[in-house]
Amino acid sequence: MDLLKQKVSIMRLLFILPITIFMLLSAQLSAGERLLKGTPLSRNATAAEEKKWYYPFEISDLKIKQTSDGSGIIKEVSCRDCDYKFVKITADTQVYVNGVKANLLRARERAGQQVFIEFDKETAEVKYIHWAE
Repeated sequence: MDLLKQKVSIMRLLFILPITIFMLLSAQLSAGERLLKGTPLSRNATAAEEKKWYYPFEISDLKIKQTSDGSGIIKEVSCRDCDYKFVKITADTQVYVNGVKANLLRARERAGQQVFIEFDKETAEVKYIHWAE
């Protein structure tokens, strides 16, 4: 008789478990849809500023043109979903050498060598230029 009760308990569990998982996932998906649509989950929720992600790109032979104020372009940069062939260096671009922030004009010293850049795919503006010496 104990064996029959155990089997019934297991069958109930196997019946209830998928329904419970389905309900939990449904609740999460509907909350995710509201979040993606931009509606707050509650009246007390605040909209946090979204962090901007930059597209990473490694260049083996840096082709850079820079003016005396630091602005300029880097040629032969491409990415998926991009239709341009160069990116812009602006006053907001930051240069890091061995992990230490350096002067923006230092980037042209690296012409013809390997660098790692990160840029905004929408505006084609370079945010970071990194390399190690």
